[in-house]
Amino acid sequence: MTLELAGITRRFGATTVLDGVSLSVERGDCHAFLGHNGAGKTTTMRIALGLDPHFEGTVSVDGFDALRYPREARARLAGLIEVPGFHGALDGETNLAWLARLGGMGAREARVEARRLLVLVRLEQAAKKPVQAYSQGMRQRLGIAQTLIGKPSVVLLDEPTNGLDPEGIADVRALLARLTREEGLTVLVSSHQLAQLAGLCNKISVLQRGRLLVSGRASELLADTAGRTLIAAKDPDLLRRAAAELNLVARPDVRVADSAAALNMAPDALVFELGQRDAAGVLRKLVAAGAELTCFAPHPVTLEELYLRYAHSPTQGVTRSQPIARAPIAVAAPTQRRAPKGPIARVVRYELARAWSKGSLALALVLPALLAWIDLWRTHSKAAQAEAMVARGELQTTTDVTAFQAVAEALQSGLPLCAAVVVGIASQTLASEYSRGTLRNLLLRPVLRWQAVIGKVAALALFTLLAYLVLAGVTLLGASLWFEFRGLTELLPDGQRMELSDFGATDLWRGLWPALLAPIAPLIAWSTVGVCVSALARSGALALALGLGTFVFTDLARAVARGTGAEGWLLSAHLPSPLGDTSFIHYYSDITQGISNAEFVHAATQWTAPLAWFALALLISILALRRKSLP
Repeated sequence: MTLELAGITRRFGATTVLDGVSLSVERGDCHAFLGHNGAGKTTTMRIALGLDPHFEGTVSVDGFDALRYPREARARLAGLIEVPGFHGALDGETNLAWLARLGGMGAREARVEARRLLVLVRLEQAAKKPVQAYSQGMRQRLGIAQTLIGKPSVVLLDEPTNGLDPEGIADVRALLARLTREEGLTVLVSSHQLAQLAGLCNKISVLQRGRLLVSGRASELLADTAGRTLIAAKDPDLLRRAAAELNLVARPDVRVADSAAALNMAPDALVFELGQRDAAGVLRKLVAAGAELTCFAPHPVTLEELYLRYAHSPTQGVTRSQPIARAPIAVAAPTQRRAPKGPIARVVRYELARAWSKGSLALALVLPALLAWIDLWRTHSKAAQAEAMVARGELQTTTDVTAFQAVAEALQSGLPLCAAVVVGIASQTLASEYSRGTLRNLLLRPVLRWQAVIGKVAALALFTLLAYLVLAGVTLLGASLWFEFRGLTELLPDGQRMELSDFGATDLWRGLWPALLAPIAPLIAWSTVGVCVSALARSGALALALGLGTFVFTDLARAVARGTGAEGWLLSAHLPSPLGDTSFIHYYSDITQGISNAEFVHAATQWTAPLAWFALALLISILALRRKSLP
């Protein structure tokens, strides 16, 4: 067996949507999975692909239990669930190449694979075209292409013709026929239209209200369709008499009213069994008998007929309603591994590539640095104004602004915005991908959910560090251009400068490096909080609101926590804030201004608080994503 589902049961509260479904897809099969909308086809496929973790039963892929060896199962399975999700601003080749790299390919190999698949699905002319400009049919073909990356053992396609016009349906049918016959693809394809899969599949399974009615070879289930012909005439009575003379037997048990109405035919059209007779000869004899025919066409078995045939069958219908225990399956050990090594590193690379593909990210990096630069310019202007006032005698003395003080004050201006930007970007890592369907593509690769979270957190930590390095670098550069890195001095009316020995350059240099390092831990912790919020939300807008709301709320909560002595455990206490700054940067700023009694009140929790927030947010993110069902 390539794919085997045994006793799959899924409940939503008191409602059972899948009741003991057992299904086998063998190598080389094109297996039609039929059922009306709401029958449970999509839920079954999502369970098989690992997108829905809440079920009873067993999923086996090439003999590997998908629960015990999930990465090996993901390496052998691929799927397209309804509408495919892609990064719309990127072209089709880049989308496929990114997914190929997640699947274990190198950069060059991934590009070659992407081009091969685009040719296979006949999208090579649109390889460099943004996906958001694709038609629905093109997107469906690109969705099928992403399922073929790495030549999986079996591909699951859920309603691949959903939402397509007749031309698009024909294109997808032709593509599936070519892939199954020429490429030897093993596929389980779901549909609520048997006619769309007729002549394409060698196996058929029918699902009704979560119960498997029948599963078997198409040749056996459709055995009585040979010679079945839908015939209609202007005079039905004349048609019946002419048919009786030819020993043609009508099928009164076959409902044709719906199909007849759809074809704009008479609702009293009849289905006849021609058997092995020549259809052209029968047609000539009916016309010769005087029957004015309005329809003479093959009439294959419909999904409704299969339902009626097996729904109430005591021997072939599935009628279980009791809870289904996990059915035992002979499980192999993954001696021949297909799942690539380093899944976390691959997610990190994917996230960084995704981040840099957005032009807005550069703006997010620049804004905090720009704000710090403006603060440096204002500080320089004020210092020049104070020096001029001393020269004019309007001030007796003034304390010089050193580069150390300018750096501290500029960081106090830029860090709140930097933290807000980090939280905002982090809040989109899971929620926005969830709503677009790209998170599903990621988790269909051989990547476990906890590995995906850790990879995203690691990538965000690198981005956060980069954002802060840009901010700190611009701050140090501006300070060195406009000020001097020297000890604190007092400017006297005669233009002389008096050094304040208690605040020499050596001491200020010694305090600068801890001040520059202090914001890194709380910033990374804030990025992880953003991921946590993203894991809990289901839309990018909600995640952004929750992330920024948490950022503001914890800052406001400091006033309450201060009275209980717990302020140091809030992340906002360790970063500059316009609502009251108690960070190490503020403490260092006081020192650079000559305040001898400056004190850092949160020294005891400077590192433990960010670490605690980081660990808690990471744990919640992993647990939330593990329990989340993906559409």
